[in-house]
Amino acid sequence: MRKSIALILSAGLLVGLSACASTTATLTEGDCTPATDPGSSSESVTVSGDASAPKYDFPTPVFAKHVERSVLEPGSGPAAEKGSVVLASFTAIGGAGQGQAQPKQFSATLTDDNPALPKEIVDSLTCSRAGERIAVVLPDDQAADGSANVFVFDITGVYSGRASGSNEPAEAGFPSVVTAPDGRPGLTFASGPTPTELRSTTLIKGSGDTVSDGDLLIVQKTGVIWGADSTFESTWADGSAAGITLSSQATPEQGGVVPGLRSALIGQTVGSQVLVVVPPGDGFGDAGSTKPAIAPGSTLVYVVDILGKLPAQ
Repeated sequence: MRKSIALILSAGLLVGLSACASTTATLTEGDCTPATDPGSSSESVTVSGDASAPKYDFPTPVFAKHVERSVLEPGSGPAAEKGSVVLASFTAIGGAGQGQAQPKQFSATLTDDNPALPKEIVDSLTCSRAGERIAVVLPDDQAADGSANVFVFDITGVYSGRASGSNEPAEAGFPSVVTAPDGRPGLTFASGPTPTELRSTTLIKGSGDTVSDGDLLIVQKTGVIWGADSTFESTWADGSAAGITLSSQATPEQGGVVPGLRSALIGQTVGSQVLVVVPPGDGFGDAGSTKPAIAPGSTLVYVVDILGKLPAQ
């Protein structure tokens, strides 16, 4: 299992979202105690260069009986806690010194049951701050020589894992949304005809920056076909927040969103949760979609938590 950790991390890639981003205000502002301690192996790792081309050095082979974590460069701002979302790039290096050619970007929600991230990495990223560089050494049960794997993380953003504003009064004519303790939304549909017009309502009003046309956002996003009892997409289930661009030129396959969702998010604020009903003409139309699987002529419902806004590339 440990041999596949780099592949598991790669499943949460956020291509093109490498700029540092502002954080929300619901994270740990003061001291934070990491769940993983430094050790002689993690302390032996040195890294130079920026996050796009780090150069690493450490005595090889590397051995460790337990997971070790050392902060190589300090960060600033609020610290990630369980439930937070972390945006980072990482380099995976074998205990004998062999590593991947280029750093890879990913986002992850720091929960112990995250299907996309081993708990050892979740624990190691807890308490990280934007701008921080971390070395993590993980024992590798499958290594023939008993050596460990070395990971170098460059933290580019830390966010609250859910909308963090104030609740707004419910508006009639929309599905009912109830959130689990971790913030994951569930929808209940009332009987009646399927809506035919684009509609949106703010469920939670955040106090962050206003979202503008062309912005790059990091969000938690749930998508349901009107009246269905299951989602066609869910960042909550994936364990990885989504990076989206609000450009009319970007298709969903290119990191954009359907036109109706794009127009509904423009003008919202960071920290908000927005409920959007998208008729076919503002969604996938009469053609539908194969990825995600959307039948032709479907009316879509999205619940979006706006976690952060990134600078334009």
